[in-house]
Amino acid sequence: MREAFAHATLRDASACKQAIDRSRDSFECARGRTDETPSWVRYFDETKLIVDTGIALARLGEAPRAEPLIAEGLRRETSGQQRGRALHAFWLASTQLEQGKLGDACHSAGLALGLSTVIDSPRGAGHVREFHRRLAPYAREAPVIRFEQRMRESLG
Repeated sequence: MREAFAHATLRDASACKQAIDRSRDSFECARGRTDETPSWVRYFDETKLIVDTGIALARLGEAPRAEPLIAEGLRRETSGQQRGRALHAFWLASTQLEQGKLGDACHSAGLALGLSTVIDSPRGAGHVREFHRRLAPYAREAPVIRFEQRMRESLG
């Protein structure tokens, strides 16, 4: 998946999708072999595969394909995965904003903000601030005003 992210950043759609396919194939081959899987990779489950596929597609600029994958991954993640949920909520907000879904994007960014605040994540807060900068053209819209208020209350 890291290779897919790199290809997406370079806007190489073919190489990105090939890397995603190899990741999925490798995951399927490794499924159920926990005794042979190194401990450093055991966190990579089906949910992680789904959400990372969505993130790679989002980085590639394919927000309509990415959004349902990221949303599904976020839905599947447990409450114990707060850091991942915060990052994934940010990615969901970004894909929604790219599609002009301002209300949904602000709602998802609010989730990212709340989770980042609870876990005291500077990285998560940085993503939220970055998202906020992208909202500048919509500053007078009601969802943005509500999000900004929540952001002021949470981050000061």
